[in-house]
Amino acid sequence: MGLKIALFSGGKDSVYSAILFWPVDLFVVFDYDFIGLASPHLINLRKSIELAEALSVPVTVLKIHKGSAMKEQIDFFRKINASKIIAGDQGVKDHLDYFSKIAEEAGAELEEPLWAKDPVKLLKEEASRFSFLIIGVKNGLESLLCKKVSRENVNDFLRTLEKMKLNPIGEAGEYHTFVYNIYELGVQIKVRCKQKIAINGYKIAFLE
Repeated sequence: MGLKIALFSGGKDSVYSAILFWPVDLFVVFDYDFIGLASPHLINLRKSIELAEALSVPVTVLKIHKGSAMKEQIDFFRKINASKIIAGDQGVKDHLDYFSKIAEEAGAELEEPLWAKDPVKLLKEEASRFSFLIIGVKNGLESLLCKKVSRENVNDFLRTLEKMKLNPIGEAGEYHTFVYNIYELGVQIKVRCKQKIAINGYKIAFLE
């Protein structure tokens, strides 16, 4: 029997996907060295690892290089004998196709439990299971940065996103999140925004 692997960032979609197939054997964080945009998750990798430790799930960070990305990922999943790969894509077809190919070549089954779900319903589902902090936003959306969202205020948050004409789950990268309180698993870590910086069209919060 192979390993059940969850692609992990500490963000709401990766955490929710993992919860839906809980327990998982390993979290994997991919660090792509050729993507121009700064990643709020990699900048705050220490907190993502802290969350993984609180969940008692080992985590591996894998550097992925331009020109050999897919091969490196396929080889990795083969070497660790992955039988199931869990991802958190909802509506970006290129991502779905990419990881479908990786899973097929690695001899694993791809699970995409959030795929094609209604964004409003999905965000409400996520907020019913955990609280999250917004850690990165596109320029012009600074009012959302460092906002905390939970089951208590998710409807207010949705109204705010509707007024701003944003995708409710931020599927196009409008905002990025970090999960800090998972109700059903009894896991909670302390987190707050320490500093806000501007990088390549994004506003990003350093966490502590």
